[in-house]
Amino acid sequence: MLMSENHHRAQGLQIVEPDSALLQEEDGRGVSTLIERLSRVRSALDRERAEAPTLAAELLDLPPETREERLRRDPRFQTWGLSELLLARSVEAAADPVEAGRLAALALAGADTLDRTRHAAPVVEDLKARAWAAAGEACLRQGDHGGAEEALRAAASCLSRGTGDLLVEARLLEFEAYVRRDQGRPGEAAALLKMAAARYRDTGDVQLLERTLAERDALLWQQPARST
Repeated sequence: MLMSENHHRAQGLQIVEPDSALLQEEDGRGVSTLIERLSRVRSALDRERAEAPTLAAELLDLPPETREERLRRDPRFQTWGLSELLLARSVEAAADPVEAGRLAALALAGADTLDRTRHAAPVVEDLKARAWAAAGEACLRQGDHGGAEEALRAAASCLSRGTGDLLVEARLLEFEAYVRRDQGRPGEAAALLKMAAARYRDTGDVQLLERTLAERDALLWQQPARST
């Protein structure tokens, strides 16, 4: 298995109301600066997300073979909001694996261009890991098992440099399970889905937990039929 059985909980940034006694001892400028910076980051992200649909429409209106080159040379398209939206569109386009693959590739290209002074490298690696999983699943749906395996390895590499977010780990465990299933290794696939479900349980995401357990049950139910 490419994914490790061990996992780390995501180290999320927690913003708390500063203690008044502490602020009496300190001049408060450090806390104020941090809060102001976080506020600017959030405002910038909100703005990028608001602009992303218009930018996506412009980019996707281009011929498919020119989109990535345009994205890489035009800074307007090099935003977190657009990369995030392209990835979401890729997942939504699952019924059209060719288009889903193209959108995932654009999301990856966008992630590569993100300014690391504005976006922490581990967070970008999480985004890339998710995009590689989407690209790999598109490969699976097109029967490209070699491409899916390559995407899995790339996703695992990104995950190793990421934040340790359990939701990202679970997403990649599911993807690896699909790869192993299509390779005729249902036992491994079921074990991977069990691991993914454990992570979803830890995060409290009931919907994803139930979906993953249902996928595992379906896989286990099919095993005897395959062996006869």
